[in-house]
Amino acid sequence: MHYVSRLLVFLGSFWTFRYCETTKNSEIAMILHRPIRALSFPNNSNMGIFLALVFPLAGSLKSVSLSYFFEANYYLPPNSTYFEPYYYPHASRKKRSIDRTTIYQALENKFESSGFPGRECLLRSICETAESPVRHNGILGDIMHVLFTPSSSMKEDDLSEDFFEAEFVGRNGSCSKYHPMCPLGLFDMIGTWA
Repeated sequence: MHYVSRLLVFLGSFWTFRYCETTKNSEIAMILHRPIRALSFPNNSNMGIFLALVFPLAGSLKSVSLSYFFEANYYLPPNSTYFEPYYYPHASRKKRSIDRTTIYQALENKFESSGFPGRECLLRSICETAESPVRHNGILGDIMHVLFTPSSSMKEDDLSEDFFEAEFVGRNGSCSKYHPMCPLGLFDMIGTWA
């Protein structure tokens, strides 16, 4: 009787295994020995990434901070069989070329909207980044190095020579000439929360 029960268990396992083998849905599923699963999303689903940089402002009696928000939204596919890039017609946009000139203009506008002279504070930031390299301070240091080092990318025709001069002055350790033009530098802001 003991052998009969073992034989039945073996045959049952064999037939179950055979049945599962024939119902798998791809060659990869056979290699992995399991059916491929898929996740489907309801129609019009989207996913977003939200990043906020917050700088506390020193010297105030209450807790005050200056923050910048960045957001990106992506539409999700409505079913698991849709392998093409999925875009809504109203969401299609022309690919944007972001160059250093555009980024510097946006940074100047941010400085000005915060009440500082935009061009002068950007030049001071470039100079201070060259004077005190932040390249080896993690991902934020790498981002700051790329943003505030104009020579780190190909030279653009419409980029002012003032930016390259500020970097050169910073490498020589004499950023004090930019201090009267911009009262608060980038490292002054970072120093309040570091």
